Amino acid sequence: MRDKKTMTPFRILFFGDIVGAIGRTGVCRILPKLREEYAPDMVVANVENLAHGRGVTPKTMLELDAVGIDAYTSGNHVFENGAGLGCFSDPRWAERFIRPANLLAFRPGKGSTVVTVKGTRVRLINLLGQLFMRDEVESPFTSIEKLLADGTESDVILVDFHTETTSEKEALGHFVDGRVAGVFGTHTHVPTADMKILPGGTAYVTDIGRNGGMDTVVGFEKIAAVSRFLKKESKSYDPPDHGIVEINAVLLEIDLDTRKPLSLRRIQEKVDV
Repeated sequence: MRDKKTMTPFRILFFGDIVGAIGRTGVCRILPKLREEYAPDMVVANVENLAHGRGVTPKTMLELDAVGIDAYTSGNHVFENGAGLGCFSDPRWAERFIRPANLLAFRPGKGSTVVTVKGTRVRLINLLGQLFMRDEVESPFTSIEKLLADGTESDVILVDFHTETTSEKEALGHFVDGRVAGVFGTHTHVPTADMKILPGGTAYVTDIGRNGGMDTVVGFEKIAAVSRFLKKESKSYDPPDHGIVEINAVLLEIDLDTRKPLSLRRIQEKVDV
């Protein structure tokens, strides 16, 4: 742990779901600018849609490694790409790439990890919601209770809560308020305007939003998405190849003396890819 006598606030830049090659390119292009402007100590990204919208591959993970992303969270779609399942056990990522902790069926990987950056131990926890999700999961409320009581030592605890509904996300935020530094929602790919520090001192946002095509439906081609609703056609969802990328992240500043957030701000940028 860092010497508290010389401690400055610890800053974590957290990117929401990165969708496809267009999203990867956008994040890789913008990150140097964000580093210069905000000087984050640690960078985290949700990568469940990294490889053409479905899971990850070693190649796509290496692209993000190359720009210095420190750790990765995911979600239910990460298991749709068999080419990337080995990343959970690959020594390059095994200790800094997680999947939802509360899945009932066996899945590779783990749902919680501690990544040490600049002497600060950051515990990342990934959870999947129950409402309107297909995967069978233990209640995220029961699961987080067990995880917080398991004796794992850390200086900062962050939760990526990956689920469909705003109510489930908000409820979990209040449930762990004061016990974790932040609860950041992912999965719905649309940024929400409710960033706040809860009364107990937990930073919260319902959804960080996507890093992917702007002129799309949640990062995927809009024509196919409309057809699904209008004509009930099961067309595949594919990210666009080019266009304006919307960048969505949050910047959390933490006082390591108190382990409480000092501020939470939304980062929004546009990149032409």
